[in-house]
Amino acid sequence: MSLPAANSPLSRSWKDIRQGVNPRAMSREGRRRRIFAAAKFVTLCAVVAGAAWTGLEVYLTYESNPARLKDAGPSVPLKQVVFSADGVLDRGWLGQTLALPKGASLMKLDLAALEARLLASGQVQTVILRRRFTDNTLVVTVQERTPVARLMVQVGEMSPRLLLAARDGVVYEGTGYAPAALDLLPWLDGVQLRRTQRRGFEPIAGMDRIAALLTAAQGLVPDLCAGWQVVSLARFASDQEIIVRSREIPEIIFDARVDVREDYPRQLARLNHIVEFLHTRGAPPMQRVNFALGSQVPVELQDTASSTPARSVRPKPASQPKQRSDF
Repeated sequence: MSLPAANSPLSRSWKDIRQGVNPRAMSREGRRRRIFAAAKFVTLCAVVAGAAWTGLEVYLTYESNPARLKDAGPSVPLKQVVFSADGVLDRGWLGQTLALPKGASLMKLDLAALEARLLASGQVQTVILRRRFTDNTLVVTVQERTPVARLMVQVGEMSPRLLLAARDGVVYEGTGYAPAALDLLPWLDGVQLRRTQRRGFEPIAGMDRIAALLTAAQGLVPDLCAGWQVVSLARFASDQEIIVRSREIPEIIFDARVDVREDYPRQLARLNHIVEFLHTRGAPPMQRVNFALGSQVPVELQDTASSTPARSVRPKPASQPKQRSDF
């Protein structure tokens, strides 16, 4: 007699078989292959990282100090120098300043020494030197200082020489400027230059204030500014005042303790108003205008009998005081 069909064992499929592999059941050869593959991957990563680091070090050394490298092969000759500047300096000045030897090697150029030569004159404010190995070229990019004023300097028994002062106070001998352009610069007065160990001069304090004043005047009152001949810092250190001497007015005193972006335009606007006001009323020429005393602006007028230029006016006796009014 056979058992009922309900009591027969259930059929099993492949899904009922355990698929996981017990790590302990892995053979010794399989473990060896797994460890070897991991070691190869780590070694490959280390080789790639080392090659990248070495390439970066070689490139930076070529750019900064190629003398540290050993000559592993023939040197790369310098074929050309590409020069660009934002001012008046030209390739003639560059060649004379760099003084590169004939047949110089691009790889062996001391960029730090070349940069020091270009900056030594003071006319160059920043310089970028770059090797371009694709065509064996040295690329030189120069940013120049812009002169704000000029001054005559005599050192010892040497003949007086013309120097230029920039916005940041650096004093330098100008190269490449047209004489007509230099004639438009005012003379600088009331400063005492101090020599440095590099045969130059220390920067002049207050030149940034003068530059801001001249820039504002050239934009707002160009006709008045065209007559400015001398700018003095004689009272800048003590009273924060800038004195301007012009053909029309022997002395204009500007207050330099202010926000130059707002108060210089305000002082210049008042100066223009005073000039036009007195001109329309046929007043005598002005002798002095002072903007350093606050809201009131004292104005001294020349004696009506004086016919000499403004900067040549001589003091009058006490019995004939100059006219004075406040604006």
